Amino acid sequence: MEESSEFPILNPELQASFYFRLKAIREEYLYESLRNTVNKLEIRKLDGELNDFVPNKYLKKLASHGLRGELVFPVPYIIESNPFLLGYYRLLLGFSQKEFYSKGPFGKFKALEEKGKISKNSDLIKPLCESLIGSVCLLLDEIDDISHAIIDELQLLTIGPQLRGSKNNEFGRVATQKTFNLIKAIVRPYIISTTSSSMVLKNDSGRIVRIEFAADPDIQIIEEMKSQERGLVSIEIKGGGDISNIHNRIGEAEKSHQKAKKRGYYEFMTILRVDIDYEILKQESPTTSHFFHLDRISDKDHEEFETFKDILSSMLSINV
Repeated sequence: MEESSEFPILNPELQASFYFRLKAIREEYLYESLRNTVNKLEIRKLDGELNDFVPNKYLKKLASHGLRGELVFPVPYIIESNPFLLGYYRLLLGFSQKEFYSKGPFGKFKALEEKGKISKNSDLIKPLCESLIGSVCLLLDEIDDISHAIIDELQLLTIGPQLRGSKNNEFGRVATQKTFNLIKAIVRPYIISTTSSSMVLKNDSGRIVRIEFAADPDIQIIEEMKSQERGLVSIEIKGGGDISNIHNRIGEAEKSHQKAKKRGYYEFMTILRVDIDYEILKQESPTTSHFFHLDRISDKDHEEFETFKDILSSMLSINV
């Protein structure tokens, strides 16, 4: 598309990053996650806890709108079955992560939402739910209508500022998500299970390989053997398009790869979104085995995509 001299074409890249992040959030702790969790539960037990923990008038108000109680009320059975859903109810109540987890005793529950783990705080789930149920009752007293759509809209109102508050992180997230989706498309015939943040495949040697998001590196590929796990590939992704800061970001990638190398990884990819001579980058990140440009490997007609696919296939012992 040609760009007008008076009206330039603006790049909605940040909005694209919000799309990928929102998609992941929906899978982890919005309605889809709640529904999938409830489908695995014993409804009689769930109804029993709702009746025990929630004042009857609020359950009747929801029922008058055709809604079940767990749509707005967290009970221990729900949270213990899927700790990530603490985020569902936090968003409904309008609290940002920073605001919620900095209030009194709530900080100790951050691992529920971020890691899906209850750990040593299991005995505190009941009082946590009682507190949140009290907050939901206050919310229902203030609003005169409630529906699936309203619940979703209230949660999105909380998510929006959270996403927009960290633009640089969002550019990184969208680049990582794009890379993850690209790998997923390439290895799809070998996938035996998948989540929003990981996939498991069986290669041509019959070995199990995990590909997953990680903090350091951004994406890691691990082969599971009978005796131990073996790190195959460390992937660092620098998604910003500002070339002025690329050298610092490549330095960060080098540090991450060096750590991975000490843990036994033996292949290292660095993926970026700026045009620069890879030979120059190689001097700044000698540990990197292969440099790739995200936009080029995302184009199936580009030779760099073919190179990426061939190298990845070789590393994973698959034929695609």
